[in-house]
Amino acid sequence: MTTARIGVVLNANAGRTRRDPGLADRLRAKLSHDDLLVATRSPDELSAAAERFRAHGVTLLAVVGGDGSASVTLSAFARHYGPAPLPPVALLRGGTMNTVANGCDTPRGNPLSLLTSLVKRARSGHGLRTSLRSTIAIGDRFGFLFGTGVVEGFLHAYYANGTPTPLSAAGVLARGVASAVVGGPLVRRIAAPCRASVDFADGAHWPLQDYLTLAAGTVDQIGLGFRPFLRCDERPESFHLLGIYAPVVDLARELPRIRLARPMRPGHALDRVSDHATIRFESGLARYMLDGELFETPGDLTLTAGPTIAVVR
Repeated sequence: MTTARIGVVLNANAGRTRRDPGLADRLRAKLSHDDLLVATRSPDELSAAAERFRAHGVTLLAVVGGDGSASVTLSAFARHYGPAPLPPVALLRGGTMNTVANGCDTPRGNPLSLLTSLVKRARSGHGLRTSLRSTIAIGDRFGFLFGTGVVEGFLHAYYANGTPTPLSAAGVLARGVASAVVGGPLVRRIAAPCRASVDFADGAHWPLQDYLTLAAGTVDQIGLGFRPFLRCDERPESFHLLGIYAPVVDLARELPRIRLARPMRPGHALDRVSDHATIRFESGLARYMLDGELFETPGDLTLTAGPTIAVVR
């Protein structure tokens, strides 16, 4: 029987890690002498970890950190592995929201309890349960969730609200909904329209218009239990793209349906499962979110299907 060789990447900049400086040592104590744990603080350190893990023959990659940590880690590893498949990936949580981990059916728990369980299962000889999960590629970045417009605006408000927590995220959402009802300044700031068109590789086209958001996912959740990407598993190596054009107050009325994983009523959004979409912004500037990280880049933005990851459940 081949023993799994586990490599753990710990985001040393994550809030949980900074608040618990002894976490790395406790995690390391759960590993064997043939396993690796690397705490990374910069892209260069992450790149070096990817090179080291591949040379060491790591067969199971575990990530401690939130959604952004997983995205940055997978992007760095994908660059080093090239066309070779990545080892199976275990998302050990450790972030504020852990939306991607929830969408991938990662068990609940903290990084230490999840690593303890992972080591036990990996050593049992019965194999690990995994599910294949597509990613979204934007240049050399890979993730599971993408959004412009109100998605990006919500995160700006959330991050500006002090220490990010699920409770503060819910507070921003509640204030945003209340602001939408009365047309207040908060909703105007969060939900500034994204004027764009979308071209698909097969020739399909979404018209130039104001979109409340253009958002895509390869997991069904987008945070706080809301599940808009109902078609994310419809086709391998693809993503579910939504172009929501309804007024923000109408979207607010749809939130209960989205939380129950029901499709929005007609007249609210365009949607399509695709592996290649180019968003053309009238302003010439793309502001977007990828797995909770905010980016701004000039020109058009092309989303393609990235590497398929075997995610441990």
